[in-house]
Amino acid sequence: MHVLLLTHYYPPELGAAPARIAALAQGLSARGVEVTVHTGFPNYPAGVVAAPYRNRLWHKEHDGAVQVLRSLVYPTPNRGFARRVASHTVFAASAVATAALSGTVDVVLAETPPLFTAAAGVAYARRKRARLALNVSDLWPESAIDLGALRNPNASAGAHALARHCYRQAALIAAPTQGILDSLRDRPEAAGKVRHVPPAVDVERFAAVPRARPRAGAPLRVLYAGTLGMAQGLGTLVHAAALAGPEIVELRIAGAGPDAEALRAQISAHGLAHVQLLGAVQPARIPLLYGDADAGVIALRDRPIFSGALPTKLFEVLAAGRPAIVAARGEAAELVRRERVGLAVSPEDPHALAQAFRELHAAPEQVISMGEQARACARHFDRATAVGQWHELLTSLTASHH
Repeated sequence: MHVLLLTHYYPPELGAAPARIAALAQGLSARGVEVTVHTGFPNYPAGVVAAPYRNRLWHKEHDGAVQVLRSLVYPTPNRGFARRVASHTVFAASAVATAALSGTVDVVLAETPPLFTAAAGVAYARRKRARLALNVSDLWPESAIDLGALRNPNASAGAHALARHCYRQAALIAAPTQGILDSLRDRPEAAGKVRHVPPAVDVERFAAVPRARPRAGAPLRVLYAGTLGMAQGLGTLVHAAALAGPEIVELRIAGAGPDAEALRAQISAHGLAHVQLLGAVQPARIPLLYGDADAGVIALRDRPIFSGALPTKLFEVLAAGRPAIVAARGEAAELVRRERVGLAVSPEDPHALAQAFRELHAAPEQVISMGEQARACARHFDRATAVGQWHELLTSLTASHH
């Protein structure tokens, strides 16, 4: 079986999506699947093609046993909706134009969002006479509309029509959360094709992180590690740290994204010496950062679309054995409350978030016990289980095609 993963993002680009897709590619390859990844030249989030790569029509390389085919991109920083859409469109077109270079393929597994990658997957699979599978990690254009990034009614209608077309053409549609699952199952173009593949984390990657040991009388050390973007609304997090004060909390923010400059300005304007922006960090450093933290924080905007979200960073916090402070509604908050692995507060409420900092600061024994429970909970989301699910689904899809 030859599976082609079609994705806009792949290492050496940083972030949850590239790491997740690379792990899936390597995991399937380890199970005897021939895997090709068709992606672009790395340029996220800076919008500059990273050395030693240069932007050109195509390039082939290997990532272990996985063949990686890269095609032309429109490099652009991760800010500005129109430019990002243009970037997604250019890669979608270049991927279809160079599809012949990937050889015979049995299944095309396309990531969405970006929606244009799913659309490219439709054309790619058709050219290959292959089955099409979609991994819908977020609903688009619903998210863009909910966040106010997509406001033009005609563009919204066109995006919805394109999404319906992609779902109609797919033989398999995977979703990581119950909210996305329920939404897709209600759509006639997706009926009978939707399968649940829960979020996953590489538990072994965090195995060496020591137990949480809050320092008596010292501020609570809180880490946010993830994208600094529109969906997260991290200005609320910085505001909460200001309200709690340096005696209560030390906040470190690791990551890159379109809101980085605004956050830097906010921190500077209020003289928040106890809030530190670390910038983009390599994946290998994330466990080390959690080793120096007492808790991890996950923030999402107060939008209906995020009630069905389970951010990857939540599972990294759990795998690191740290309590999760979740400023969100829906599935993420429910998981934290149900499993008693942290605190859940209302999104975009800096006072509630500051109170969560105070509560954990005052109860170091709670930090330790929640951390132990968090590590136990993370084992139920081990990445090897997700790879196994994908292997079964793709094998079944291939068998039904012959």
